[in-house]
Amino acid sequence: MWKNWWMAGLAALMIVSCEVEQISRRPDGNREDIWTGPGIHAGGTSREVCYVTCFDYPEEYDWRMDPERGSVKCSLVVFADGLPMMKVPVGDAYEVSPDPDMHRIIKGHLYTDYSTGTETVIKKDGKTVLRYVANEVICGMIVEKDTIYTLAHLRGGDGFTFRKNGEVILERPSGRTFRRLHRDGDQICFAFTEPVEAGEDSIERYYHCADGVIVQAAVRDDVKKVWDIMSIRGDICYIASLRGVEKPVLVQDGRLNALAMPDGAEPLAFKMIQGEDSLFMEGLYVPGDRSVTSALWLSPGKCVSFDEGMLANSCIASGDGICCAFNPSSQDGIIYRGGEVFQMPAGYAVMGTSCGAVIDGILHVGLSSSEGEPPMVWKDGELQPLDICGYITSVSSY
Repeated sequence: MWKNWWMAGLAALMIVSCEVEQISRRPDGNREDIWTGPGIHAGGTSREVCYVTCFDYPEEYDWRMDPERGSVKCSLVVFADGLPMMKVPVGDAYEVSPDPDMHRIIKGHLYTDYSTGTETVIKKDGKTVLRYVANEVICGMIVEKDTIYTLAHLRGGDGFTFRKNGEVILERPSGRTFRRLHRDGDQICFAFTEPVEAGEDSIERYYHCADGVIVQAAVRDDVKKVWDIMSIRGDICYIASLRGVEKPVLVQDGRLNALAMPDGAEPLAFKMIQGEDSLFMEGLYVPGDRSVTSALWLSPGKCVSFDEGMLANSCIASGDGICCAFNPSSQDGIIYRGGEVFQMPAGYAVMGTSCGAVIDGILHVGLSSSEGEPPMVWKDGELQPLDICGYITSVSSY
């Protein structure tokens, strides 16, 4: 039963309850028990700093099974170049979520988001910077000086919002985004899809938004489904399945290129990953033997596929190459780096989708243990243990 739970957690982001005891909350939701350590001085240099975020539980606590759900103390910890930088208490009383996808490091600062049920609260390094009335799940955030842009879905319903410092720039009561808020040149971009009534049927329409200006994307009449959309140097690119074409195609610069995969394979998911001068893709398909296969595309015609049961996580582009962790199933996981393949330590895997970064040319991957051992940062084959009882939620650089 434990193994099944662990493997389910590898296929999606693991949600762990780690609330603190009930205590009174200050009116602004801030508290004075945020700890900072020597890693706080790591930034401000010419070199890149490696930031690692983790959930830390009391020593000897089995965070995998979480037997004291709702009552055990827990902290969100940030390491900078291996040194503890910050520790923020987690729980409703602190308005800090125990969900691993509700925090991120941006420009060397910890940003968290939290939902009270009626409000969304955004904090920077444990201090509230935004609070607005809306029950949202933030799926993208960009920070520029004192301006925070967010892309969010509504909790428990359809629709999404694009905001600037909490104020709505674009709102849709239906539809969904492709969960990517990014910069293309001087513009802040994202893509979304909306259902449109067509007679008795409902069909999907696909759109791209740049600085709040919307244009329809993927306007070909033969489009059946669009898997991903993004803007690259002003060109709206997308991966789509077309009527009359067996394999999904990449549409870029007005050209169509079919993605290499076995004849008769069933496509399941695809995502574009932008490099400095290259565009990579990762995805899933089911070949004729009905086993799910993970794959990377170094170009539309060049596919690297992986063993059955391997699930891609934390794919990143580095220069003209791509790096990705593949979580284990019945065998140890692997780390792919620009054509090289490395074995993960036995019993370790990547938890989440943001646990990899290339820093000063070295690939860093955050690995967490299925056996309750301390998590480790893998650095081109070298292992750096972290002194916590818990798991790594992200690895990034600045």
